[in-house]
Amino acid sequence: MRKKIVITRLAGLISGLCLALPGVAQDVADQIWAGGPIITVNDKAPRAEAIAVKDGKILAVGNHDDIMKYEGAKTEVHDLQGRALLPGFVDAHGHAFMIGLQALSANLLSPPDGEVKNIDSLQQTLTRWAKDNAEREQKIGMILGFGYDDAQLAEQRHPTRQDLDKVSTDTPILIIHQSGHMGVMNSKALELAGITADTANPEGGVIRRESDGRTPNGVVEEAAFFNALAKKFGQIDAQQAQSLFVAGTGLLAKYGYTTGQEGRATSPLVPLMREAAAKGIIPIDVVTYVDVLQDRDFIAKHVSQEYKNGFRVGGAKLTIDGSPQGFTAYRDRPYYNPPESYRADYRGYTAATADQVFDAINWAFDNNIQIITHSNGEGASDILLAAIKTAQQKHKKADRRTVLIHGQFLREDQVDEMNQLDVFPSLFPMHTFYWGDWHRERTVGPKLANNISPTGWVRDRGMMFSTHHDAPVAFPDSMRVLSATVTRRSRSGDILGPEQRVDVMTALKAMTIWPAYQHFEEDQKGSLEPGKIADFVILSNDPTAVDPETLDELKVTETIKKGKSIFRLKDEKDNPEAANTAAAGDVLGTVLRKWERNLQQHAHNADNEHEHGPDLLMSVLMQGITKNQSVESPSVRDY
Repeated sequence: MRKKIVITRLAGLISGLCLALPGVAQDVADQIWAGGPIITVNDKAPRAEAIAVKDGKILAVGNHDDIMKYEGAKTEVHDLQGRALLPGFVDAHGHAFMIGLQALSANLLSPPDGEVKNIDSLQQTLTRWAKDNAEREQKIGMILGFGYDDAQLAEQRHPTRQDLDKVSTDTPILIIHQSGHMGVMNSKALELAGITADTANPEGGVIRRESDGRTPNGVVEEAAFFNALAKKFGQIDAQQAQSLFVAGTGLLAKYGYTTGQEGRATSPLVPLMREAAAKGIIPIDVVTYVDVLQDRDFIAKHVSQEYKNGFRVGGAKLTIDGSPQGFTAYRDRPYYNPPESYRADYRGYTAATADQVFDAINWAFDNNIQIITHSNGEGASDILLAAIKTAQQKHKKADRRTVLIHGQFLREDQVDEMNQLDVFPSLFPMHTFYWGDWHRERTVGPKLANNISPTGWVRDRGMMFSTHHDAPVAFPDSMRVLSATVTRRSRSGDILGPEQRVDVMTALKAMTIWPAYQHFEEDQKGSLEPGKIADFVILSNDPTAVDPETLDELKVTETIKKGKSIFRLKDEKDNPEAANTAAAGDVLGTVLRKWERNLQQHAHNADNEHEHGPDLLMSVLMQGITKNQSVESPSVRDY
C-alpha cells in the first residue's frame, strides 16, 4: 500500500511540474485572454490579469506573465482592450423556448425598452407594426403585440377592445401583457374566440366586463385568456418548434448567458429541445424543468444532472399563483389599491390547490427530485413553505436544493423559514425597476413595496440567492438585472427599499456562481477556476469600477462558450438570434394562420388553469406537436 501511495504522489509531482512547463504539448493553451480586468467570482483569488483555456476548459488563471507561458504556436491570444471578462451568466429562471417569440411581435414595452407610454402610442405602435409587416400580417391574418403594461401607461389602465378597434375592426388584434398572465383582444378577436356576454368566467380566470356587468371589455386574465387560445391557437411541427428554441437561446447568448433555462416544459417539448441540442444548433447549455402537474413519470425517467449535447432535464416545475403587478398573485391580505371593480377583500387567487402543492412537493421529496416553484404572493408562499416543512418531516434529509421562484411579496418571517428549511430563493429584483412605482401605489402600498424581492433580508441571514429576468416577461437583459439588484431604482428614480440593496460583487454572484449552485453545477460553472468550463462574458467596462447608477449602460460585447465565441456585438447581424428570426417568424405564421379556424371548430376548454403566463404561451404553441411529430421519429421514440 505504501508503494502505491508513493507512486501516486510521484505522479502528482510530475503532473504539477508539467503545469509549470508550458513547453509540454498538453499544457499549451488553445486560447488566452488578457489586456483587461478579469473578475473571477472566486473569493480565494477574486481578480486576475489573464486566463488560459484548453479543450474548452480553464487551464490557468493568474497574472499576465505566468499565463503567457502557456502560449504556443497555435494559441489564439485575445486582447480584451480594457474590457472586463467574467464568468458566463447562468440563467436562474427564464423561458428559453418562448423567448424566441419575443422579437417577432409588435414591441409594446414602455421606455427604455420600447416606446409605448399611453394608449395613443400603443395604437400607433400597432398600426406602424401592421404597416411595416404587411406581408406577415397578410400571411397570419392577425396583429400581435407583446409587452404592454397598464402600470406604465399614462391612463393607468388596460387598453380595451374599443381602443384596439381603432387600429382595426377587420383584423383580429391580440396584445399580451408584459407579465404574460393576461391580454386584450379587439372585437374581432373576441368574436373568433367565442367570448360573449354569456361566457362565464372559467375557474382561475376573469373576463373583464363593461359597465353593464356582462359585455366583455376585451381584457381577459389568466385562464380566461389562455383557455380561449391554448387548445386552439394552432399547430406547429417539430422543426418549427426547434427554430423558436434556437432563436431564444441566441437571444440569451446576446445578453451574456452561457447557460439558459426553460423554466417550465411539457413532455412533448423536451424531445424537441433535446434534438435541437443534438444537432448542435443551440449555442448555450439549457436546463429545463417539466410541469409536475402534467407528467411525473416523464420527469422521473429523464431527470439528470449530466448534460447531453448541452441539454438536460433538471427536475420538476410547480406554479402556485400568478402575477403581482396584474393582481393575480395570491396574497395573505387584500391588495392595497386594486382596480375599482374588485371587492375590498380581494387578495388574488391560486392557480394550484393546496392539495396539489402538498402532493407535488411530497412526490419530489419522495423521489429525490429537485422542484422549483413559482410563488409570488405571501399566501402562495405560506402554502409552499408548509408543504416543504411537511415533506421534510416525512423524508430523510438530502441535498434537494428546493427553489422558490420570484417571491415578490415575501414577509420577513417567511425568509426566516426559508433559511430554516434550506429553500433556495431565486428572486426578481428587475421588478423594482419595471413595476416598483406600481407596487408602491397600487399592489402593496409604500411600506411593503420597499421589501419586494428582499435580497437584503436574504443576505442578512447569510443565504445565497439568484436573480432572474423571467423572459419573455421582460427582455433577458443581464445588465438590467445587475443594475436593479444593486440600485433598486424604479422608473421614477425612487430607490425602493434602500436596505434591500446589495453591492455589485454580491449581485454578480447572484448571476454566476449562486445560480450555478442552484442548478447543482457550481463545480463546473459560475466562477473562473482551473478545471471549470470556459464560459465567459466580456463587458464594455468593469462593473465593479463604474458608478453603480450606470450599470445599466454596460454592454455585453462578447459571449464565449467553452472557449469559443458565440456572440460578438460588432457581428450582431450574424448572431444566432438574428440568424433564426426568419425561421421563427414562419412558426408564428403557421400558428396564427390556423387560429381562426381552430377557434371556430372547438369548444372552450379549461385544462391548463395551473400554468404560469409564459408557460401558457408555450402550451399555446405546443398544441398539435404530438400529432405533427411522427411516432417513428427517433427523437421522440428513443427519449
